[in-house]
Amino acid sequence: MKICRAGETSHAICAHCKALVPTTFAYRDVPFEDGAGIVRGILAAVCDRCGLVVAIPAQSTPAIRRARAVAEVALEVVLPAPELELLDLAIWRIDPEAGQRLRKSLLAFYLARFASEPQGADRLRTLIEAAETARHPAGLPRKRLSCKISHRTDAVLRDMAAGLKASRTQIVRGLIREIDLRLVRPDVPEDLETLRQAAALVAA
Repeated sequence: MKICRAGETSHAICAHCKALVPTTFAYRDVPFEDGAGIVRGILAAVCDRCGLVVAIPAQSTPAIRRARAVAEVALEVVLPAPELELLDLAIWRIDPEAGQRLRKSLLAFYLARFASEPQGADRLRTLIEAAETARHPAGLPRKRLSCKISHRTDAVLRDMAAGLKASRTQIVRGLIREIDLRLVRPDVPEDLETLRQAAALVAA
């Protein structure tokens, strides 16, 4: 494998200049092609004419894969206020100091569990149906849950939503109902110690 170094020159096709152009290797911040994130400070071949990145050497591929793995996707849903309060109460039981930063981790934990269990999708469907039929007082306020999740978690969420023919909001409501049953209602939740250890890693 050829190892390139900053300052070395080469040639490549530039999509902007529409020609074979001279290039110089330099460190640049490079956005993903789909616009879903950016990888910072990688070695790239830069067009000497227009200054755009035109090629990426093989040695920069691991950095791109790491950046892609941690790039985040927005998750925004609007929920009945009591449901968001249940989520925050569960977090308080795990770690009173954690606050809202554990919201996405807790949702991702149970989403991954449902995705890995043979009957997980069926159980989540039942929870969604229960959440949908739950009665709330008229005029109850609704609150926005907004956080950033990894592409991996987003992919699991999309697959689960597609399989159940459910919206992202419905999936989240089902997850919160499971969290209520597992963490809020029991006197001694069976998942509590596992989640406390996970929370310690998040807060480290």
